Amino acid sequence: MLVQYDNRRETVQRGAFIFVVLASMVLPQTSLSQGSFGSAFETPSVLPVEQAFQISRLSPEVIEIRIAEGVYLYDERTRVESTDGIEIQTSRPEASVYADPIFGPTPIHRGVVELTLGSPEDTVRLHYQGCADIGFCYPPVQTELSFSR
Repeated sequence: MLVQYDNRRETVQRGAFIFVVLASMVLPQTSLSQGSFGSAFETPSVLPVEQAFQISRLSPEVIEIRIAEGVYLYDERTRVESTDGIEIQTSRPEASVYADPIFGPTPIHRGVVELTLGSPEDTVRLHYQGCADIGFCYPPVQTELSFSR
């Protein structure tokens, strides 16, 4: 019995083998750069509280809170008090209502919030709390803010 080989078939097989070898060298590098399941399944990261809520005192009367993208601030948990612990009335933009999975409909702020103090003092305490959209909630925070005239 005479066996004949098809040279064209052997060329295609050799080309496919080279393609598979080259692909196996490139694909592991790509998958490492995207995490174990690719970029769509990366573990979301949580910003430190100082980056999630950037606070500055623009004037004796105004405190500005810049809220990072993907983070929100609870309106009801944001308050200002004197160093003696007496609450200072503030005016602020109207909050939007968010359907919080734990607390139900809750007023929140996103973006930039300016708190205007009813009775400004040189040093005040700001209390606030917020959450990231990914489900992480920051613990309540308190910070002292001073303004020298």
